[in-house]
Amino acid sequence: MTLAVAASVLGAAPSSAQDSADPEPALIVDPDATITFTGSGWGHGVGMGQWGAYSRAIAGHSVADILAFYYEGTELVENYGRPAADPEPTPAPTPSPQPTSISTSPEDQVFVLLATADTTTLVPEGLNRITIDNADIAHSGQDATRAPPGAPITVTRASNNWHISYNGINVCPTGCAGQAAQLHFATNTSVAISNTGRSYSHGRINLIATDQNPTRFHITLDSLTIDKYLTDPHNDPGSEQEQPEESIRALLATSVTTTLVPEGLNRITIDNADIAHSGQDATRAPPGAPITVTRAGNNWHISYNGINVCPTGCAGQTAQLHFATNTSVAISNTGRSYSHGRINLIATDQNPTRFHITLDSLTIDKYLTDPHNSFPGSPEPEAVVTSEPQLDPPPEPRYPTDAIRVMLATATGTTLTPEGLNRITIDGQGDIRVPAGTPVAVTRHADHWHIVYSGTDVCGTGCTGTTAQLHFATGTSVSVSNTGRSYSHGRINLVSTGGTSSEFYIILDSLSIENYLRGVAESPMNWPLIAHEAQAIAARSYAAATLRERRASDTWTRPFDLYSTVWDQAFVGDTREKHADAGTWLQAVANTAGQVLFHGGVPIRAFYSASNGGHTERSGYVFYADLPYLPAKPDPFDPQHSPYASWERVYTVREFNQWLNNHPDTAVGRLQGMEITGGTGASGRVDNADIRITGTSRSVTVSGSRLQSRINTAARERGQGQLLSTKFVFSFSEETLVPDTDQPTSPEEASRDDALFYSGIIDGPDFCLNRSFGGPTTYAHDSNGDGVADVCSLPRTRREAAARQQALEDIALLPRFRESFNAYLAEECLSVPETLGEPDKEPADECQQHRERSANAPADTGSPPPVSTTPEPPDGNGRSPDEAGDDLFYSGVINGPNFCFNHSLGGPTTYAHDSNGDGVADVCSLPRTRREAAARQQALERLAVEHPDAFALFFELACIEGPKTLGEPDKESVDECQPHIGAQAA
Repeated sequence: MTLAVAASVLGAAPSSAQDSADPEPALIVDPDATITFTGSGWGHGVGMGQWGAYSRAIAGHSVADILAFYYEGTELVENYGRPAADPEPTPAPTPSPQPTSISTSPEDQVFVLLATADTTTLVPEGLNRITIDNADIAHSGQDATRAPPGAPITVTRASNNWHISYNGINVCPTGCAGQAAQLHFATNTSVAISNTGRSYSHGRINLIATDQNPTRFHITLDSLTIDKYLTDPHNDPGSEQEQPEESIRALLATSVTTTLVPEGLNRITIDNADIAHSGQDATRAPPGAPITVTRAGNNWHISYNGINVCPTGCAGQTAQLHFATNTSVAISNTGRSYSHGRINLIATDQNPTRFHITLDSLTIDKYLTDPHNSFPGSPEPEAVVTSEPQLDPPPEPRYPTDAIRVMLATATGTTLTPEGLNRITIDGQGDIRVPAGTPVAVTRHADHWHIVYSGTDVCGTGCTGTTAQLHFATGTSVSVSNTGRSYSHGRINLVSTGGTSSEFYIILDSLSIENYLRGVAESPMNWPLIAHEAQAIAARSYAAATLRERRASDTWTRPFDLYSTVWDQAFVGDTREKHADAGTWLQAVANTAGQVLFHGGVPIRAFYSASNGGHTERSGYVFYADLPYLPAKPDPFDPQHSPYASWERVYTVREFNQWLNNHPDTAVGRLQGMEITGGTGASGRVDNADIRITGTSRSVTVSGSRLQSRINTAARERGQGQLLSTKFVFSFSEETLVPDTDQPTSPEEASRDDALFYSGIIDGPDFCLNRSFGGPTTYAHDSNGDGVADVCSLPRTRREAAARQQALEDIALLPRFRESFNAYLAEECLSVPETLGEPDKEPADECQQHRERSANAPADTGSPPPVSTTPEPPDGNGRSPDEAGDDLFYSGVINGPNFCFNHSLGGPTTYAHDSNGDGVADVCSLPRTRREAAARQQALERLAVEHPDAFALFFELACIEGPKTLGEPDKESVDECQPHIGAQAA
């Protein structure tokens, strides 16, 4: 590459400055010049180039030819690489999802699913034995484990292990590995089960692990004949008061709210007594009018058509809706209607806001024939009419056995809108039903969920649990506010990020690989079928390999398998699947169902990118390891039709120089030159190349990927074009350098090549604090032991401080954390001081927006008082009176052109300003107001605390990619960066 700036010229100026009493001005790149980046391709260039696959497809290449070129030496296998006839291993019978016909023989065996849970307590009445996968558990010197009669046995499951305890004894201290756990009990005795509240006198209790969740299991009763099943007391409902022989009472749901819609004439009563209302002795709702019922403070609240028939509450334990013969009542909680009996709402003892919704006054004959066993009045879903061809459902391969879990977003709140029938559960338990099409707002506080629809929080004071699920009917969809998309497969699972955080993951789970692929959007929909089939196989292979690696990893602890972004693959659900032009893509997924690329007996990491620019790159240069099937080689087909075969981005040197100086690892003062000194990849990419940047303050060497990140971050914020790949070269528009008119004032200052913290006279106790704003606080130190503090530095090394701040800045830019960061910034803006001495600037800063949004909050929220926009006259140092107690920027004599830069390490770069208009720069400040910078830094710190894994990853990268030393070798050998730098070197 040709550069306009010669390294030999750049090296001459500092030497001249040191040898001369009157140094010659250094030469810098003209700030008014431009720097041009010329590149090709889009993306990392490893594996398949999608535009190359497109060009090969229209040239007549087969799918096999395309895959063989991009993934050398791989094998295309069917059914995820498993023999179709290979039985799936299972140590114990699993409940069938379909009803089985029961033989009429009383001795035939039956298998009963009692419950599904993540914990249970079993109480055996008599002799018993506990086994794992039907094998005895050796314990306390005995070959088998038996609990004392009447002792409660608690069973849980974690990490594929069972944990079983009774009387304070854990019989599996480190966990008992196995798929199933059994409790055998003696004839003529029984076992009580906490989850059902009932006891069982025949068979065997068999707990069977589920495939979808490592902590949940089915509680089943097996080894049971039909005759014993029909006569077992577990069919006895318990000690409830018997109903008259000709009537029964059915529990439909338990809730804190319900909406009842009577089809015809009706009457509402409290404890079977009429409610006088509007001059009438009884209350009757108009036919078809929705009646909303809630309960609070032992009183019922009943309203319809905007009328509350119990303005102060109707006292009573029960509320009834009587409805006319040959009419029906629809109930929101079940999504069904009922044509016989009476709706009876009965208050619960445990919770003053919850009640049972029952159907009583019902004969057995009417119960068995009532349409509540179906969905009357609900027509079959209309077929979606699109221009795509009608496809038979793709064959669903039996492997992998576990469903995919895709992380859609991380949030502190979401609104889910189910299209059809649905059910909401907490930790898999409960039965909250929402009317179709009704938005459901979900938030989390401490360890409680709050679920609100139609203005009512169905959790009252909160539903305790770590997860919340929205199950939705087949053939319907759910829209998620955080993504702006809808999803037609799987289940929405909200999972707390941990502890008491209000943040949670929004996950789509119970999703097969094939249904996942239908929503993957990684190639244009109008491409030919062959190109789509190659893409489908690559995407399926990547997903299968990623699932395998992450689930086997000890370090992957997240409750999901894949991101829905380009961190893995772009998954957009119905936006792709239900698009009018999606037919070819869906056909490709169906045609290749179960097909995966293997190498060495395992699925491959089938990396791909939009365009490789004519040459693929080996995986080891861009990613973590060299994989034999991902080499670097020319690809003449990729540039043939790719719109990214070549591209150009032009920036002014002035703005480019500022972008560099905004980050400690690339800050060099005024730019003097830039060149690639080595390490270019075989394809011409510069991911790991050494790019040396020279400036008036120092020279640094950074990787090409780091430089691209710096440029793209700034360009994106300013709406300018970004560098599409690391396959680029650069050049300056001007061949001549210009003198730097802002030179150091002394030879001593010119020789300070690494003076990134202030070193000199420290004037006053707050001197160092006044330079810390916008980054971590610095402290005064005595560097030479003479008893006088002379250095402002951090309680960490300079390179560690720079890496730490860089990591903070990087995680805030991630899309999945941006919402959290913005929320934290809004909160911090309300908690920082009302003004930090810049009243003329603060009315237009970002904090002011958040303050104004909170202006209508009640007084007890702590909203700040109005800001005075009339500035006070500055003092002799250019500071307003409001700054006296909050002097967070340096304000005083600025000694030299690099003075502010030398105080910025560990935080964003500050710049010299003339605060009082006397022509002398006297303030080091940020390109944002002081209060906004303070709030921003606090928000960054909170983000790191909430997401320690992400922060640790980016801190490691910043240590590796940042300067290897910042002039403190005696300290750096033991700082936090050294282990990462040492591991990288090794």
